[in-house]
Amino acid sequence: MPSPRPILTSAAVLTATALLATACSSTATSPSGSSGDAGGKQTVTFMGFYGTFQDAFTKTVIKPFEKANPDITVKYVPIQNSSEVLAKLRASKSRPVADVALMDSSVAPTANKEELFAPLDASKVPNLAHLVDTAKSRTGHGPAVTFDSLSILYNSENVKKAPTSWNDLWNARYKGKLAMPVADTRGVALIIALEKILHGDYKKDIDPAIAKLKQLSPSVQTWQPSPDVYTAIQSGDADVAVGWNARGQYYKNTSDGVVRPVLPKEGTVTQVNTINLVNNSQHTAAAQKFIDYAIGAQAQKAFDDEAYYAPVNKDVRLAPDTKNRTTASDEQQKHQIPVDWNWLTTRYMAWVDRIKQEVIGG
Repeated sequence: MPSPRPILTSAAVLTATALLATACSSTATSPSGSSGDAGGKQTVTFMGFYGTFQDAFTKTVIKPFEKANPDITVKYVPIQNSSEVLAKLRASKSRPVADVALMDSSVAPTANKEELFAPLDASKVPNLAHLVDTAKSRTGHGPAVTFDSLSILYNSENVKKAPTSWNDLWNARYKGKLAMPVADTRGVALIIALEKILHGDYKKDIDPAIAKLKQLSPSVQTWQPSPDVYTAIQSGDADVAVGWNARGQYYKNTSDGVVRPVLPKEGTVTQVNTINLVNNSQHTAAAQKFIDYAIGAQAQKAFDDEAYYAPVNKDVRLAPDTKNRTTASDEQQKHQIPVDWNWLTTRYMAWVDRIKQEVIGG
């Protein structure tokens, strides 16, 4: 009688082969860029700004996206600013810690050049065709997802006469009560506004604006309010500050009008946040689906109604009361100071360093 051992051995080989195939299919990267969980539930890791931005974005964009795409979960990783995103992605370039990331338009070109972000596939992100021109990427990388503007913030209980000009920051009545978190894009934007006031050209020489800011130093209570400038104004720890309009408007609502943002009469600078596909992401298809949703008309309107950013999608129509509190308002559009962000990208860190060394540390 033949021995049963060869039959058992063959069965074992077949079983082992099947297990090996299953193991390989669960770890290999598919042509779409998605890992082996493409057939099941995927998790897209998203780096976005902390605080009220995270709250509003989760409520109006992430939750509806997950409901419409039950096979995808979005994990929100809060970050402080674009420099932090850049550092984290540089440190994890071969195995990135995120699939999608927000980044200021003044920093994003650096990430694009270093191939930290990947160009988008327009066929997978059809809402790219519905963006306003200023939201589109020249290189095919991540487009704008928000428009905002620099503003003056003040505590309406402590300040009875609202500031109306950037020059009001130097008013003696605010001495010792200023919060000036300017070691980032806020400082870069303020330099551009000051150059206009001083009749200078920021592309040629920012020495006048730096000198002007140095004169402000004795009046500054804090250069780095904690946990943020909006809370410092609301609590009365500071009376006047610089910050972003959208968050100022959000805090105006939640503080019952204690925090108030002001568009200075000389004009302001538009700030752009981009939404980007991280290069070497293992969830490329799901990540691009999420980006497409975030720049779509439905998500844009819901988020902007909640958080007071101006829409990047040309199909969005905000209610007049909302629009007038964003950088899309007719008043703000008339007072926008033009900025060449592509040119500024190569000077951004040098400007921030000068602010840190000559203004804050001077």
